[in-house]
Amino acid sequence: MDGQGPPSEATLAQWEKQYSPSAWSVRFATPAEVINFHVKFVKEESDRNKQLFDTTLDVAYGSGDRDKVDIYGENLPADAPLFVYIHGGYWQMLEKETSAYAVKPLVERGVRVMIVGYELCPEVTLEELVRQIKVASEFVLNYATENGVKHVSIAGHSAGAHLIASMLDQLFQSAVGEELLLLKDVYLISGVYDVQELRYTNSVNRDNLLAINDQNAKRLSPLLASYDHLRSVSEQGALKFHVYVAQHDSDVFREMSSKMYDRLRSFGLSCDLHVLPNLDHFDIVEQLASSDYTITSAILAGVAREQNTA
Repeated sequence: MDGQGPPSEATLAQWEKQYSPSAWSVRFATPAEVINFHVKFVKEESDRNKQLFDTTLDVAYGSGDRDKVDIYGENLPADAPLFVYIHGGYWQMLEKETSAYAVKPLVERGVRVMIVGYELCPEVTLEELVRQIKVASEFVLNYATENGVKHVSIAGHSAGAHLIASMLDQLFQSAVGEELLLLKDVYLISGVYDVQELRYTNSVNRDNLLAINDQNAKRLSPLLASYDHLRSVSEQGALKFHVYVAQHDSDVFREMSSKMYDRLRSFGLSCDLHVLPNLDHFDIVEQLASSDYTITSAILAGVAREQNTA
């Protein structure tokens, strides 16, 4: 991950596999089956939740067709705790409509859920996408302030985790000011935290659809970012980071998560790291549909912690 130029063919072949999460699952015989099951599962679960819960769909936070959020649990009190989810898909696939699988166990326990949609590459560049997620997160914190919400938690999967880690820079902190204190828990799930190698992979970045170059590759890699500005936020508002990765994620994904944990800790931030056994890059979030799942329990414990100290 040194960004020293194009790799050899042998190295590139290794990177292609390392950055292909479906190649590492042990649940199915082929990567295609992993993907097909995931797409079917998240769609069916999301469709079911749209029928089960009071929703407000397609609330615009920006001007793009996809710059919208879906809100679940609208029958809850206006100041109910808010959980925000940003889907993965390597910045070029999936959508909010099929990313509402975490809704049921949270809304049933009094947590309103907001699913964030966003433009996809190559319609926009990865750099532009980070800017859009900052706009979305400003919208979230404004919404929380206007409704008296005291606890906001946010989770991102894969590319979504990258977008959250990239969004939380000093410029964003300056833009939202004291509202950032409402953000209590950040869940980074099987995230991509360094884009320097994957910029060369056809599996992820064919024809450079992410628009990564020598000038922005490091800037778009959260593993190289400073989080020193969040130290005071963490101390004032009890901001906590939670890094999760699956046992059956690839070596590079597990390494990135470990390094992201170390990076956040190096700036004095509260952070824990969990390698979840017997899971892969996809069921690590599919399981969010279950009320007794590790990450779901952590989200609800974070809400309870805040309510007990309020």
